[in-house]
Amino acid sequence: MQIEDQLLDDHFFDDLNPPQLQAVEHFKGPILVLAGAGSGKTRVLTKRIAHLVLKHRVPPGRILAVTFTNKATEEMRERLHRFLGERGEQLWVATFHSAALRILRRYAMHLGYRPEFVVYDVQDSNSLLKSILKDSGIDDKKFPVALFDRAIDQAKNSYILPEQLTSSANDFASQQIADVYDRYQKALMRANAMDFGDLLVNVVLLFERHPEVLERYKQNLHFVLVDEFQDTNLVQYKFIRMITDLHRNLLVVGDDDQSIYKFRGATISNILDFEQDFPDAKVITLEQNYRSTANILAAAHGVISRNKGRKDKKLWTAAESGSPIVACLAIDEGDEAQFVVSEIKLHHRQAVLGQGASYRDVAVFYRTNAQSRALEEALMSAHIPYRIYGGLRFYDRKEIRDVLGYLRLISSDTDDQAFMRIVNTPPRGIGAQSVKVLSDAARENGMALMTAALKGHGKGGALSEFVKMITELREMSNHVVLSELVEEILKRTDYRARVKAAKDLNAESRLENLKELIAIARGMQVPGELPRETLQRFLDRVTLASSADIPTVSQGAGDGQGGENKPAEFVSLMTLHMAKGLEFPIVFFTGLEEGLLPHQRSMYDPEEVEEERRLCYVGMTRAMRILYLTRAAQRSMFSGVDSFGYRDVSRFMYDVPDGIIQHRGADFLHGGVSNSGREDKDEVWDEEFSDLP
Repeated sequence: MQIEDQLLDDHFFDDLNPPQLQAVEHFKGPILVLAGAGSGKTRVLTKRIAHLVLKHRVPPGRILAVTFTNKATEEMRERLHRFLGERGEQLWVATFHSAALRILRRYAMHLGYRPEFVVYDVQDSNSLLKSILKDSGIDDKKFPVALFDRAIDQAKNSYILPEQLTSSANDFASQQIADVYDRYQKALMRANAMDFGDLLVNVVLLFERHPEVLERYKQNLHFVLVDEFQDTNLVQYKFIRMITDLHRNLLVVGDDDQSIYKFRGATISNILDFEQDFPDAKVITLEQNYRSTANILAAAHGVISRNKGRKDKKLWTAAESGSPIVACLAIDEGDEAQFVVSEIKLHHRQAVLGQGASYRDVAVFYRTNAQSRALEEALMSAHIPYRIYGGLRFYDRKEIRDVLGYLRLISSDTDDQAFMRIVNTPPRGIGAQSVKVLSDAARENGMALMTAALKGHGKGGALSEFVKMITELREMSNHVVLSELVEEILKRTDYRARVKAAKDLNAESRLENLKELIAIARGMQVPGELPRETLQRFLDRVTLASSADIPTVSQGAGDGQGGENKPAEFVSLMTLHMAKGLEFPIVFFTGLEEGLLPHQRSMYDPEEVEEERRLCYVGMTRAMRILYLTRAAQRSMFSGVDSFGYRDVSRFMYDVPDGIIQHRGADFLHGGVSNSGREDKDEVWDEEFSDLP
């Protein structure tokens, strides 16, 4: 213990600035930390946790730290392990959804679920919704699945249950949505399944209906910390309020200027109104930036300071002013892409001389995925390797989802979505008519498909053989380790052999993915854990990983691969939403035009425009050394609006201080064929925000 105190005295606070130190040393009571971009919030979170354990002797098991992504969770765990050693493993560090899932695995039976309930991912949910629309006689061409999916997700984010939505429905459309929502939830319950949104809804429902369960968590959790608080929605905030109601030792870290996920249900008022909910809260603002140059911060502040719904703060840095912001007005999207490529090539050539930047130091941002086409074509023509963030995740690949379908059905015989996926995968002669007969029988008897098949409702020897195989694999899952179970699935289904035999250019890659899945399964083994427990834990991990919102990459043409100890060399392409949480020495921020940023769907809604402005701020503050701003005078994707697709400069660009901009070619603000000028933008702006407080 004395050694730990000495560690705190001599070394622990060395890398903290005064506001960071205040946040770390704060002990009891609510605290709001407004952490600007690049201000070291992860350092504050991890050091505060370590300080609670080392200085105040808080048992690690009494602390819960909540993050939004698996990546952030792992980073926090790694840092805490360095501070606390083995005691760091006793901390509860989790995403919102994994924390909720952990609670529900223990108490979901109070809500009518069996402990081995399944968690549906997006594809499973959409498949179930499609079947409900079909059974309800709803034309999914006129009323697409996405419409209902979005409405149900919004309801769950706001903690609105089906009966509440039904009672508030006042027209045909809202009544239809409420009816589908109700049918969808009942279908999930019959399948002993929850979707991703249900995890938070059900844990709050559990706490409300069974206060004795809530009391256990209120008593046990003495300190709760929440990262990225500006991204919380209503049900997440409700969950946090409930578990901190007793001790009230809640620290939230966030930046209202980086709240960009309203479309996912994020409620910026959670952070803006925190002091109203906790009048005794201590508020600390982190404004020193450790990422970007002074010029980049000046540009970003010029943009974000125009928002009225924000906390007053201004980032600053002890670093140099740095290079001016480079602004380029291109003729069209092709010309814009060529400019980006030429500058990347210049930096790469200079890197050879030790003065420039490698490909991995460069990122290109855009507001919509459609903008990537011209950029990709230009990069391919120049033989520059690139990757697009937001590609297909490992657990979303067909061969992986197929094997997971077997594991899910082995784990739960009520998982109808898994049954439908694998009943004839690989093909085994079970036709659509046989499946329809089985489905009709299951529906008439109110039972799961696998249960109906076990009772002999389906026809055909192939279906009987399938049922026999699953039954044997289920029995095997009780005594063989997970990796052996996966191997047995591949063997009995001939899945691997069929992939090898397929005339598929991606066959080798698919085989490698299957090897990786077996390796992951092997790594899940824990001494003393029962095989079925390992299987359930693995399926939970897969669900949380495949549903996470962290960026993933898909390989683009000409993608370079590094050696074993050398990072891969490629330029990163991504949307602005994907860029959050990342940083790059050089950033190309493309498409700074009215209709793209702010997006045309948001241009006339004051709240939406403020969110678009925050999105612009996020994009700028990802840049560390050099920031490029580009736009096109005309863009073909808008050519249907008028005959030439002429573009106005984004209104946000008028707020970048002119003294820090270096114009390349034509004047970035006023050049081009169509431009309405600053005066008109101001009038639009003032009109849009005249009703804001």
